[in-house]
Amino acid sequence: LDELVGAYPNYNEEEEERRYYRRKRLGVLKNVLAASAGGMLTYGVYLGLLQMQLILHYDETYREVKYGNMGLPDIDSKMLMGINVTPIAALLYTPVLIRFFGTKWMMFLAVGIYALFVSTNYWERYYTLVPSAVALGMAIVPLWASMGNYITRMSQKYYEYSHYKEQDEQGPQQRPPRGSHAPYLLVFQAIFYSFFHLSFACAQLPMVYFLNYYLYDLNHTLYNVQSCGTNSHGILNGFNKTVLRTLPRSRNLIVVESVLMAVAFLAMLLVLGLCGAAYRPTEEIDLRSVGWGNIFQLPFKYVRDFRLRHLVPFFIYSGFEVLFACTGLALHSWESCTRTRRGRTSSLPSTTGGRRWPSSWCTWVPACP
Repeated sequence: LDELVGAYPNYNEEEEERRYYRRKRLGVLKNVLAASAGGMLTYGVYLGLLQMQLILHYDETYREVKYGNMGLPDIDSKMLMGINVTPIAALLYTPVLIRFFGTKWMMFLAVGIYALFVSTNYWERYYTLVPSAVALGMAIVPLWASMGNYITRMSQKYYEYSHYKEQDEQGPQQRPPRGSHAPYLLVFQAIFYSFFHLSFACAQLPMVYFLNYYLYDLNHTLYNVQSCGTNSHGILNGFNKTVLRTLPRSRNLIVVESVLMAVAFLAMLLVLGLCGAAYRPTEEIDLRSVGWGNIFQLPFKYVRDFRLRHLVPFFIYSGFEVLFACTGLALHSWESCTRTRRGRTSSLPSTTGGRRWPSSWCTWVPACP
């Protein structure tokens, strides 16, 4: 019996402890990669859908044929306003939401709201697009704050698992030195933003594989543009109201939106299944046991916290993707305009010779009728 239940003769406690903490460190790396990939897929889907839909809605023929007099430009402007204005209020309730739901579940809920916004584009109406855009604006700041908190917490845990011997010597109640996790935080933030900035490339996939086949050449789109410099504000003056050669079939649009919805759902599964908890259950305060009066006072308490200023860059950055989506086609056209110099023509050869606009140095090819 002693031979069966006794201690393993070759058991090395120090080696087993080292293997245990190595698995813990690999788990932290897995959490960082999963959160980074989830953020990349979420923003790639969001930016790609927004860019594709705004280009389609800009086309005059597409609006008249598919939506009639529904007022789609007004709906789009209110939708963008909901995405841009709502995050101002989100700075107040973000700490409460993160404390109430927890860091991981706040990330999951925010990614789910992005997926909800994608799903509303199956049926484009005022009562679907505008409320989902407002909900999206409410989720932008909590998503960025929870992701930043999650990456920071992972760097702290990685430090603890890398220096577990020092933790044992200092005791479980002793906190690590201030800023000791900073090198790991720098590496994890670099990993996160390396993944995240790939979302701008992923956002172009709907354009590359779908919408570019329906767009006119820039000779048609920019035919009436008189100036492509700083004299223009927003969309270039004279930008053609018709940018689509043929209208895409509704079935093809449904297929593209279904693919985007599947990717958004995959991002939700990544956050839910592969991202571990940021804190132990006893480390986060459960606000369900706190009175409503204290919960109401919490946002104003956190406003006095100087660390709240770190949310300001996230808040400013959250508006750039709208600029990217709204002006993607116009910026590409402006770049083509400014790169075309005297003595050169654009990508298509001219049959009658290019002509230069009086107010610019660009040489244009006459568009097809």
